[in-house]
Amino acid sequence: MEIATLGRLLGMEKESPEVSTTHESANTDRYSIFAAPDQTKPKMAVTSSRRLVGIDVAYGLAVFGCIVYAFWFIMGDKVTSVLTQTRFSIFLDVFPALFFFLNGFTVTLTMRDRRVSNRKLLSYLGKRGSVLFLIGLSCCVIWPMNIFIASGLMYIAAPFVAQWNNVVLRLFTLMSVLLGIVLLYVDVPTYSSYNPPTLGGGEIYNVLGFLLFNGYYSILPWFTFFFAGLLFGRTEIRPRGILPPSSLLGIGLILLSFVVNRYSKKLDNDVVLIQRFDFFLLNIRLLFPAFCVYGIGISIVLTNTLMYVFRKLENRNWLKFIQTISSMKYSLFFFHTVIGLITLSATNLQFFSRKIVLLAYVVLASFLSFYLIFTWRKRVSEQGPMEWLIKRISGSAKK
Repeated sequence: MEIATLGRLLGMEKESPEVSTTHESANTDRYSIFAAPDQTKPKMAVTSSRRLVGIDVAYGLAVFGCIVYAFWFIMGDKVTSVLTQTRFSIFLDVFPALFFFLNGFTVTLTMRDRRVSNRKLLSYLGKRGSVLFLIGLSCCVIWPMNIFIASGLMYIAAPFVAQWNNVVLRLFTLMSVLLGIVLLYVDVPTYSSYNPPTLGGGEIYNVLGFLLFNGYYSILPWFTFFFAGLLFGRTEIRPRGILPPSSLLGIGLILLSFVVNRYSKKLDNDVVLIQRFDFFLLNIRLLFPAFCVYGIGISIVLTNTLMYVFRKLENRNWLKFIQTISSMKYSLFFFHTVIGLITLSATNLQFFSRKIVLLAYVVLASFLSFYLIFTWRKRVSEQGPMEWLIKRISGSAKK
């Protein structure tokens, strides 16, 4: 069974069923995670002792949250105008942060696999990113800055940044946060929903806002989580207990984000925002660094916790369920986009003006999106349509 983390099952090498948690030479491969399962055995015979099932679970959680939130986000914007340019939720916005964090995390894990050629991998990542970017452009009528475009841009950038050493990558991640701070506090415009470029007023500021802060899945802040995932993949990936040192660091980052949030409010010139109580909300002007710090911390904690809790999961039904969502995540996003497009084109949007109706629609549309991928897997192919297209064009990174 393939998963959509670069089209291969997250399995351990057959001759190395357990991952060493000791630090070894930087010139040796410590983890080899993306090896294909033994084709002479039943596909579901891969057990959790040879897999990092928690990564599949984390992807499933992130995808589920993104799908549910996206339906609410799109319909809420079209009908009730619930979107603002000032707020990010510390609950719902965690899911996209986790998704992009995992994308970076799995890229690094792939590079640590002896069976993967780094040269071929970098070419593969660029092609994969290009395919996702083009798919995103085909959906831009309903959702101009969508998750396909954002993911595509990240994978296109991966060949240029994934081989940097830790120091350079940390500096680059920090610089992305500092860039956001500077731009936001000099009043570069930010748009929670996509806006076309404008030449009125400060042209340079408008261009920067159009390129970096345009639409929900804008380049910033989401690229920061991708870079953080690249770094996290270079650490030990088998958590030692429920609270390994990296999880303690993540908890520290979560707590620090509220301290940063409180301090940053003193620097904000908007009196209304200063007076706003935002324990459950992070203002977009405080997005850098408060939301970035929070998102990275929660992603580390969730990833470690899920890898530890599900390290011995062997129930075949649960494994198949989890792996289906993880392996067909981009097909799932595609189905949800098609459902949203049909809804916007064929219905009276005022029908969704009541929140109870909107909530019912979100539940039903989300269920239908997941139902379609399981039906596709059962009746058509174990590969989703988007994953087939990506693999067909991108090829393989195997030696």
